[in-house]
Amino acid sequence: MPNSIENLSFIKKKIVKDETEKKNEQVSPIKIDELSFYNHLIEKKEKAKKKAPPATVPKKQVKKIEKKKLGQLKQETRSYSIQVAALKDKAKTKKMVERLIRLGYHAYYYQILINGERYYRIRCGPFSTIEKAKQYAKRLTNKEGFKPFIVYPNNK
Repeated sequence: MPNSIENLSFIKKKIVKDETEKKNEQVSPIKIDELSFYNHLIEKKEKAKKKAPPATVPKKQVKKIEKKKLGQLKQETRSYSIQVAALKDKAKTKKMVERLIRLGYHAYYYQILINGERYYRIRCGPFSTIEKAKQYAKRLTNKEGFKPFIVYPNNK
């Protein structure tokens, strides 16, 4: 029987040890003083919001910005292109454009009436600078055998 008394004693010690560990594991409640740092941050943020100027722009600046954007838009729409050909047959036009695209050119076509006759202009582009357009036209001449010409943007 001494063995069972030792077991009982061991179990009793284990229970007492577990209870003290549980007490130590419990988190003590947060005191209001400990949160004062966060309250200070919130107050600081509120003060900064009140001091910040409104996000409005004066009317003169708005007009300047609008004019600048309009100028940029006009400049962006003024781009160069290269006319490769003008054909009457739409099927041939489509085939030529598809071929140019397969070869890696930025080709497109559009319809136009000249003296009552329908033509399809085949062009490449757009290009932001004349230098880029010239390089592209030279490539079309040397590699593909075309005799393209550069189409300048309207100054409107």
